[in-house]
Amino acid sequence: MPAPVPEQWHVPAVTASLSISGGILRADHDQAITEQNEAGLKLVLLLGGELRYSMQKHRQVGLKGPAVHLSLSRSPFTVSHAFHAASPLRYVAVRMPEQALQEGLDLDIGRHARQRNGADAPFFLDRQANRILQALGRQLLACPLRGNLRDLYLAGKALELTATVLAGLELAPAAGPAQADALMLSPRQLDALHEARARLLERLAEPPGLAALGRQVGLNVTTLTRGFRAVFGCSVYQFVRDQRLEFAYRMLAAGQCTVAQAAFAAGYSDSHFSKVFQKRFGIAPRGLRR
Repeated sequence: MPAPVPEQWHVPAVTASLSISGGILRADHDQAITEQNEAGLKLVLLLGGELRYSMQKHRQVGLKGPAVHLSLSRSPFTVSHAFHAASPLRYVAVRMPEQALQEGLDLDIGRHARQRNGADAPFFLDRQANRILQALGRQLLACPLRGNLRDLYLAGKALELTATVLAGLELAPAAGPAQADALMLSPRQLDALHEARARLLERLAEPPGLAALGRQVGLNVTTLTRGFRAVFGCSVYQFVRDQRLEFAYRMLAAGQCTVAQAAFAAGYSDSHFSKVFQKRFGIAPRGLRR
């Protein structure tokens, strides 16, 4: 039986560069609050409930779980939240200061903002949370450990959650930009390719075909296939296959499915799945479940 979710909890400095909070936030009445945030990363995984918020002077935005919100900013920023009494929030929040991102993880917030916004301005993103993110959020909220081991567990899961979200943005692709320049891809096309990648991640079980995906993001099939390989280093088919294997690994490691279920989710027969899985991860899927 899973551990009960506390109303709210907060670990202000589980490491020198990471703070985590989560639980269930209930409002006695509809209310609005203003929150001051330090420069750096703020990630909120909303598993249930809905709210509205506005960042800086931007318009108000609605967010309904399951969803993920990501903020990357090189300067302090203000967020105004509007909560509804009828909609308690089930959430996990992770914060990391800019210095830790830059010096500890070599992640350049400014460069990413320029790539996405065309300027060195704060970057904000809202997306629906896929099953991988939802599973990580539930594991954080239902941590079975206590004391220092609980803090260690939460830190590990919070970093895994953050890495999974950032991986969806391709924050630091090794050779992508140079190859993209060689194809003369415009900023709009680059953004469309990132959107295509995000749509594939959201629909790994039933990904759209190339023609349908191209229509969804406004690219023809040739630009989609050539651009995807140039920016992300693999074909669309290879990306879906690899991400399905990653998803199967996470589910097996968390004990949330059988090997047969993992094989089906990854699109393989049991025997072929075991061979491909072991070649990719160096361990048999049945060994991972022990």
